[in-house]
Amino acid sequence: MNIKIGDRVIYTTKIICLGRNYLDHAQEMKAEVPKSPVFFVKTVNTLVTNDNPIIYPKLLYDNQDYNRVDHEVELAFIISQTCKNIQADHSYEYIEGYTIFLDITARKMQISDRNINLPWYRSKNFDTFGPIGPRIIQRDNIGDPHNLDIQLKINGEKRQHSNTKYMIFKIPEILEFISKFVTLVPGDIVATGTPSGVGPIQPGDIIEAYIEQIGQITHKVVLEE
Repeated sequence: MNIKIGDRVIYTTKIICLGRNYLDHAQEMKAEVPKSPVFFVKTVNTLVTNDNPIIYPKLLYDNQDYNRVDHEVELAFIISQTCKNIQADHSYEYIEGYTIFLDITARKMQISDRNINLPWYRSKNFDTFGPIGPRIIQRDNIGDPHNLDIQLKINGEKRQHSNTKYMIFKIPEILEFISKFVTLVPGDIVATGTPSGVGPIQPGDIIEAYIEQIGQITHKVVLEE
């Protein structure tokens, strides 16, 4: 899928996301702190760029068993060249740059599926559940990706606020681990996990997600027609 992020058009084949990569988020989800990176895949139909709406599916909104959708702000990086089985020491050679990613999650659906030992793929992959942008900042223009202020506001109220230094697994370790299992190609997106403060969004909400040195993305939540 071709997608324009700022002034850069990339062809993306997959989005790989880290789960429970901030200690405080693992604790708020009452989940075990992982001993190695936990990753899952989001599909390209989720991608939506800055200032476009996040669609709240009626399937979720009209069903009290599923009517909670959560925000999760994350630092993401873009792969620059094909890589497999790379070493952490060489990881930055394979990164083009950094951007903001929102891992929107149908939380009640995710919990319901997990409780009966089903995959929670569907809760992560509704259309527009992967906002990204507003631009890709080149790797060399970010001094230290592990020391960036990260935050998210809903209707002007701060909901998430942390720093990427609190990631449990840092980017070199993430890339080394994922590339043991998956061949990454140019344009692939890797999202590095979210800090604590995740919570529900509702139709009509305005989401503002910010990461230092990258900028801000803004999205209105709209109920599916």
